[in-house]
Amino acid sequence: MNNLKEKNKELEKLVDEQKQEIDDYIFKLNNLSENNQAISFKTGDKIISVLFMTQGNQDILNYSMVCKTKDLFVRLEERLYQDFPKYRNVETFFMVNANRILRFKTLEENKIKSNDIISLFTIE
Repeated sequence: MNNLKEKNKELEKLVDEQKQEIDDYIFKLNNLSENNQAISFKTGDKIISVLFMTQGNQDILNYSMVCKTKDLFVRLEERLYQDFPKYRNVETFFMVNANRILRFKTLEENKIKSNDIISLFTIE
């Protein structure tokens, strides 16, 4: 009987710890935002963070962005331009790991991984 009570207490403690962990994740997800826009995630989404840097100048240096691997790259580009609007009026292209990024492909299709540095180039 005492053994069952101990086991029950252990399980209750484990459930409480897992509830707290879930609450912490929910809090973090609710507070993740880019440009005051909430990013919504679904179970099974693979979340990564990438860094943007400009080449040729120091305008953008280690600008981090949280995203999903299934996001189209053009969506990240739009978010980047919200914080750096001057690049809306300039012809640009992006590269990662010496490969040019195709705007209308996903991060996964462009072989972009977590913590990759995405270089922004301007065409003059």
